[in-house]
Amino acid sequence: MNRKILIEVYIPELDINYDLFVPASKKIGNVIINIVKGISELSQGAYPISNNHALMNSDTCEFYNTELNLKDAKIYNGTKLILI
Repeated sequence: MNRKILIEVYIPELDINYDLFVPASKKIGNVIINIVKGISELSQGAYPISNNHALMNSDTCEFYNTELNLKDAKIYNGTKLILI
């Protein structure tokens, strides 16, 4: 079963929050790539696609290892993240 969780992602460069459903079994690195591609499309290219992004927990200021999946990184429904 591919369980999805709802996360909130803040994009400081655009000063925008997005609520996203993402599969709990996906690796954080893959989630970052998908988020960046989606935001680039939604912003009509205002947010550039690159490989230099990271996810940070907005409450703990912890950066996440891109090799972990969301479940193992303890990212749950309602987790607030910042895309840097």
